Amino acid sequence: MKMKRVFSSLMALGLATTLVACGGDTDSAKKSKDDSKTKDSATEDKKDNSQDADNADDKTADGKEGEQNAADQKELEDFDAQTSDDTIVLGIGEFSGDFLEGWQNNISDVQVRRLLGIEGNNGYRTVVQDETGAWVNNKAVLEEDPKVTDNEDGSRTYTYKIKKGLKWSDGKEITADDYLYDSLIYSHPSFIPVTGSTRIGSNALKGYEDYHLGKSDTFEGLKKIDDYTFESTIDSSFLPYYEEVSLAALDPLPLHVVSENLILNEEGNKLVAKDGYEPSEEEKQKYKDSLQEQIDNLDKDFEENSEKPADDASEDEKSAYDEAKKEHDDQVKELEDRLNGDVDPTQQLLEQAMLNITNEYRLAPSVVCGPYVFDEYKNNMVKLSLNPNYAGNFKGEKATIPHIIAQYVNQNIAVDLVENGDIDVWEKETDGGKIDQIRSEADAGKIKYNTYERNGYGSINFLTDRGNTKYKEVRQAIAHLIDRNSFVQSYAGGYGVVTNGMYGTSQWMYQDRGADLEGKLTNYQLNIDKANELLDKTPYKFESDGKTAWDKTKAEEAFNSDADNFDYYRYDENGKKLVVNQYGSDESPITTLISNQLPNNAKQAGMEYNVTAGSFATLLQYYYTQEEDPEYTAFNMGQDFGTPFDPWYQYNSKGNDNKTHTNDPKADELTVKLRQTDPKDKEGYLDNWEDFELWYNDYLPEIPLYSNQYHTAYANRVQGFDVSTPTWGFSDQINALSLEK
Repeated sequence: MKMKRVFSSLMALGLATTLVACGGDTDSAKKSKDDSKTKDSATEDKKDNSQDADNADDKTADGKEGEQNAADQKELEDFDAQTSDDTIVLGIGEFSGDFLEGWQNNISDVQVRRLLGIEGNNGYRTVVQDETGAWVNNKAVLEEDPKVTDNEDGSRTYTYKIKKGLKWSDGKEITADDYLYDSLIYSHPSFIPVTGSTRIGSNALKGYEDYHLGKSDTFEGLKKIDDYTFESTIDSSFLPYYEEVSLAALDPLPLHVVSENLILNEEGNKLVAKDGYEPSEEEKQKYKDSLQEQIDNLDKDFEENSEKPADDASEDEKSAYDEAKKEHDDQVKELEDRLNGDVDPTQQLLEQAMLNITNEYRLAPSVVCGPYVFDEYKNNMVKLSLNPNYAGNFKGEKATIPHIIAQYVNQNIAVDLVENGDIDVWEKETDGGKIDQIRSEADAGKIKYNTYERNGYGSINFLTDRGNTKYKEVRQAIAHLIDRNSFVQSYAGGYGVVTNGMYGTSQWMYQDRGADLEGKLTNYQLNIDKANELLDKTPYKFESDGKTAWDKTKAEEAFNSDADNFDYYRYDENGKKLVVNQYGSDESPITTLISNQLPNNAKQAGMEYNVTAGSFATLLQYYYTQEEDPEYTAFNMGQDFGTPFDPWYQYNSKGNDNKTHTNDPKADELTVKLRQTDPKDKEGYLDNWEDFELWYNDYLPEIPLYSNQYHTAYANRVQGFDVSTPTWGFSDQINALSLEK
């Protein structure tokens, strides 16, 4: 029986499809996913925590390397350089065009957001990260360190006092209202249904659940003291939390840009209509139309994804359907009551503000508080210019380069473009051959570079609750059907290592405990016999008749005689073949490496393994919009881990970024234990981290393929680019950069 997708049923109002792309490395406790991955979030990174695909063009996928090289050379010769004495050009991967967290969080968009101060260490967040990843109070914003108060109910209150005179880029003063507004709007129960975003708001603060579910119209964990002083209170259920300060941190959002008639109440914990405001008839009709669209989307989604069980279905199936139907009916009734009733001015303004965020501010953030302002985005190029009202970062540094252009470039020619002076910076190169080129050009004095160990990895991500990848033994068998060492050598050259857990080699936990941990983890190596042993533990033990035991000797003979036409696969007792379909980005050479290994190796274990390559956007659509019986249950991704490192979001059954659909009691226990380690107990945290890694290594919701080094190439004229770490890249260092004339 199909059961409805939670978030797909909430999409509305002009968003045909909304995808949480990989990127964003802000506080994972305040995000939906975009967690800790920069899928890289991160997201990636997985999320910023951000999630992005491995950012490399495939030169050999079609077997026409010579033609590709010729095309690259032509592109290099015809490249339209944008550099000048007052403009620094950042070469970047393809944009999604979403400049707010919660939609398609592509890592390229995240770079722009960090330069604008919308997220990251350049903006006016109350707490930011230094180059080591440590959380520090933002001295550019705060008049003094926050006052911390322990409350009788176990909650903890942070009182922030911001400086007077802080300004948005349009000159309007920033006040406490702007900070409180950010949490109020993103945590509001209407935000996800109206916008299609996956951003959940400030879920660690007291009263979030009641406010987010619509049980209360006030957010208890927020309070305004005066125009420059406000409080955020962490709920006791989140405490202790190892990186606690990140939970209380708040960002400002320009209230006046998205709604001139929506204000905060005196207490600062509720959004209300300005006194005397009455919506026009046109505004009322738009509001009614939006409600009807939400209803239509809910009905359509339920019809498509919640099939009524047959009469002979199990009681559990019938009960699950009845529960889903009641949830749907309750949602529809609430919307219909609003549709048929009088228009509430506050609710109308709220939804209009949300639509303004979605359809305008998200695509062209006109007012910001970072070192640069948004000029335009077109033709895969973002243009920025200095923000005259920027007060500087927490170090007291302030950008001086008048203009920045973030421009899409072909990875195959990116290093050449830096050498030629056509672009100034190319970040996070991971291809071994390109890294050799960077180092060689630097040795010759033609360019400069930075490098650091990656806090992340490349991986194959599974759906663990559907398709054949729902069996742990199938996932483990796949890990024994690939030679991960060859991945490291072929892709990363000498600049990467095989990983066996959810870690990157630069992660402080790994640096402290990595040697101890590695001796406890299973190092999955190419071993077809082991893969067969594991698959024998699954229902797929038979030949096509569903009765005769599957025989690995027959498989070997069939494969050796005619591998291309191999047809001796495993079946279950019902005659269902063991098939796993994977989707990968055609921009990633990892897709090609997998294609060259897994399908043939899998045949020898009786598994049909298919790899399809397409756009990264399509990959994300399949990964994040999952049917009950999906076509693809495996995906190759790149991930960077943000801070805090909190895998609860990804692997707890209640985690809002649990895209693998992990539902394992041990994971639930360990992820809670890890996040709720006392901040003073470093050794306890490391012990809990090791326990989590051991679970991950066995359950294998993802197969980590490699962790590698990042190399950033930059032109000789760029001065001051002497800091580069997993949490501190070009966008963070921009305040210290200059251009040599």
